[in-house]
Amino acid sequence: MRRDSDFYALIQKICKNKGILMKDASFGYITELEKNGQVKRIVGDSLELNTATSFKIASDKFACYSVLVQHEIPSIQYHMIFNPETRVGYEENDMQKAAILFQQYHEKVILKANTSSKGKDVFCITNWEKLKRKIVDQFANHKDSVSICPFYDIGYEYRAIFLDGEIIFCFKKEKPYVIGDGKKSLKELVGDFETENLYEDLNLNDIPKENEKVEISWKHNLCLGGVPDLEIDDETRQRVYDLALKAGKAIGIRFASVDIAETKEKELLVMEINSNVCMNKFAETVSNGLQIEYEIFSNAIDRMFEA
Repeated sequence: MRRDSDFYALIQKICKNKGILMKDASFGYITELEKNGQVKRIVGDSLELNTATSFKIASDKFACYSVLVQHEIPSIQYHMIFNPETRVGYEENDMQKAAILFQQYHEKVILKANTSSKGKDVFCITNWEKLKRKIVDQFANHKDSVSICPFYDIGYEYRAIFLDGEIIFCFKKEKPYVIGDGKKSLKELVGDFETENLYEDLNLNDIPKENEKVEISWKHNLCLGGVPDLEIDDETRQRVYDLALKAGKAIGIRFASVDIAETKEKELLVMEINSNVCMNKFAETVSNGLQIEYEIFSNAIDRMFEA
């Protein structure tokens, strides 16, 4: 945990208020917390709560999906494609499998590195040659495996914070958008937004009407321009809570964020479970975000010392 990071400052504030002594080890990668003779650790940004098995399951998208399916939990569908250089013997003809899936899903798929986070190494692809290149590129960048998923028309994503069998916080994420002024083109309004995250069929020369809202990306990640929203109707909130609770319990994890997609047909599907709970961008973009983040991690640290 870097001393100049917002996360370090957050943990430092919590520890100061709780009378917990902080010590760094391994160039700050490990932070030891000591209170009343007990020592607990934070490695990177992972609190000493989750078992190694639950952490590993959550850290691999396909592995997590496989466990959730066994427990009959509605989830985004993943198909594994192995790197032939590093995962020999699992499956053969993986590129042929990718071609079959591409056709099966009407030539529009999502490609994900199984251990990616924050929207990195996640691509929406509608061209077979591009899909092949992206798979080869991922393997060349030392990825052992990737997953191919069908493209889902997602309205909102929900992030539910799971702690010891309870949902302690939840919010939804809206796709990045711009508001037209009747004068500027989409290219001007979009600015330096990463082009690879834009909708492929977006015409950047179009000039949106005044006050016209235009979604510019299919990703909901806050670090890529997604918009957080705390307003969730009671019925949807309960459905999200129920699904997130089932997902967290299914993989035996104690502290995690469960990401859930809501399709345009209002179906809820688990996207992934994050064993490292990250609230930094949320804290920056919501008016009381810092206090919410503080309370979440304060509760988690209390649970560490109760164990």
